[in-house]
Amino acid sequence: MSVVPNSARRSFLEFLEWNRAFYVILATGLALRVLALSLVAHIPLQNEAPGYMRMAAQLLHHQNFDPYWPPGVPCYLYFVQKLFGESILVARASILPIYMVFTVFLFLFVRQVATLRAANLAALIFAFYPPYVRDSFNPSTEYPAAACVMGIVLFMTLTEKKPSFAPIVLTGLAMGALILVRPSSLLLVAFASYYLFRRSRNVRIAIAPLAIAAILVSAWLWEAYRLTGRFVAINDSNSQNFFWGNNPYTPLYATWGEAQGELGIPAGYRSLLAGIDREPPQVRDRLYTELALNYIKLRPGLFVLRTFNRARAYFGFPVHYAEPLKNILGKKTRIRAAILVTLADVFFYWTLIALAIVFLFNADKTSLVFDYRLSLLGAALAYALPYWASISQPRYNFPVVPLLAVFAVVLLDLLLQGRASEALLPIRESVRRRNVMLLVLAAFAYIQVEWIYVNYFRLRG
Repeated sequence: MSVVPNSARRSFLEFLEWNRAFYVILATGLALRVLALSLVAHIPLQNEAPGYMRMAAQLLHHQNFDPYWPPGVPCYLYFVQKLFGESILVARASILPIYMVFTVFLFLFVRQVATLRAANLAALIFAFYPPYVRDSFNPSTEYPAAACVMGIVLFMTLTEKKPSFAPIVLTGLAMGALILVRPSSLLLVAFASYYLFRRSRNVRIAIAPLAIAAILVSAWLWEAYRLTGRFVAINDSNSQNFFWGNNPYTPLYATWGEAQGELGIPAGYRSLLAGIDREPPQVRDRLYTELALNYIKLRPGLFVLRTFNRARAYFGFPVHYAEPLKNILGKKTRIRAAILVTLADVFFYWTLIALAIVFLFNADKTSLVFDYRLSLLGAALAYALPYWASISQPRYNFPVVPLLAVFAVVLLDLLLQGRASEALLPIRESVRRRNVMLLVLAAFAYIQVEWIYVNYFRLRG
């Protein structure tokens, strides 16, 4: 018996099949974000965002330029604030167009591999997915990285199908932008080039986007040299996360910065960090790398254990504390809001990942999306690996969730049509496949329980 009444399901499916539904969904998502923005427009920025604002201001005023942060977001804020003025409101609102670009890329990719219904469903889910609402007014790297990752996957698959000028150039621009937003994504750029070569067997098609990305990155390297008088390897903090995740004082599981702070920074660690901070920036970055690599060589077993732990932490769920709303809510209201937002996030995230896992064990080899598994899973893995080797938490899986959600929405589309029996036929016919799928789902469930234990009981007492 269907949980959803047939009439409601039929109306919903008709809406998803409407060729203008995407515009309604995009407008609804934008309106929701504008409403949220109106509540937090002038609240001070948090986390890395103030650093990006400072770096943008340094670019605007040509004063005391410090290339500490990756330049992608500061450069974007520089152009936006040059046009509309310097303010927190302008900085927050600048992410709204990136939400729209991301949604268009997601819709176009799903439409390429599945039905119009599935594409509209994907756009609808991410219009309301809590982290994708919350970070749409936060001038940080999450949304730009997600848009770039989705753009790379979209344009490299379009290049594979029809290797013309436009998709090749757009792939290269998305690659270059992603490197400038998050330099740790170099591995994903390498994967995209490998994917294009593997699919096309044409070296020029594989190299062309890489060359375009190199031009974009080189332009920044030259500008950074002009502003600082020295060579800057994109930014000065490239190796800091690698060191934080691989030194004698790094926790085995809670490797991310906030957790290390909550657990307490030992005196020896403080002294070590203070000594590194006294060095010039170019020396500091080299020291971080050398110290981390030396420690990995000294304790390779611990590196393997931490990497395994970081991979599990990566697939936890983001915990919300109702920020930045906490500045305008009372304590009790803030706690309730934080719980409600986290529960909504858990509902979306667990459902998407569970459906994606089920789909991957039931995918019909004749379906288009089955053929694109390499592009989606390869991109997701290539993006994730640098975090598994340095510091990791669920916040960093933000750009990867939409890639996995593609599988989920294709299965959800079939379930909404009442085709569950057809969709789940492979695991019904194969006991081995069904058991492996259940094992993977159990592993995902264990990761969530472990994350709850560490985050709520161990870290917060």
